Amino acid sequence: MQPKDRLLSEPNEHWLQRWRDRNIGWHHEEFNPHLLNHWTVLELPEDSLVFAPLCGKSRDMVWLAQRGYRVRGIELSPLAVESFFAESGLQPQHESVGEFERWSAGPYELYCGDIFELERLDNEAVDAVYDRASLVALNPLQRSHYARLLRRALPAGCPMLLVAMDYPQHEMTGPPFSVDQPEVQRLYGADYQVDLLHSLDLLQESERYREQGLSRLIEQVYHLKPLG
Repeated sequence: MQPKDRLLSEPNEHWLQRWRDRNIGWHHEEFNPHLLNHWTVLELPEDSLVFAPLCGKSRDMVWLAQRGYRVRGIELSPLAVESFFAESGLQPQHESVGEFERWSAGPYELYCGDIFELERLDNEAVDAVYDRASLVALNPLQRSHYARLLRRALPAGCPMLLVAMDYPQHEMTGPPFSVDQPEVQRLYGADYQVDLLHSLDLLQESERYREQGLSRLIEQVYHLKPLG
């Protein structure tokens, strides 16, 4: 295995262990307020297929389904996928699709496997992307690879709602990692118009981050609109 490949794959065991240990502090039972406040900017009709990378067992998928959307997620941990369907009261069907195990029920299809195998799936039906916690979960090399992967694997006209964090990286060990506006522009600016929709000062909202000694922590919401 080449050094680059190791940097892309080594974090997988870390995330799998965190799900086994139920060390999932990033998971929230409530719907994400940025989704509620800004989703309509994408102007998607009902029955559109929304792609949720690194979806975990996010309740945001339920919110999207309640508004008439179909949801396709990719998640590494089978425990997360199993928990999502169990907590939703659904009995999913299972089938192998290449490198992935596909779990599906109702408006949901969750692919259990490695996000970096995304190109092995047929993604032509995807209409939009909701990235709440994927980009910030990845180290710098992974982020560059991930952004290129989305641009290659998804339809060219696929818009995105992206949530990221901006803080002095040396003050906290990620994940979540700091991804500031210039980096978002660097990663996606060649193919998207990058519009900053909202900034939230999380130090005013969360005592947990203040206790970690951060001097700044801004959560930012972006609309990525395809060029052309």
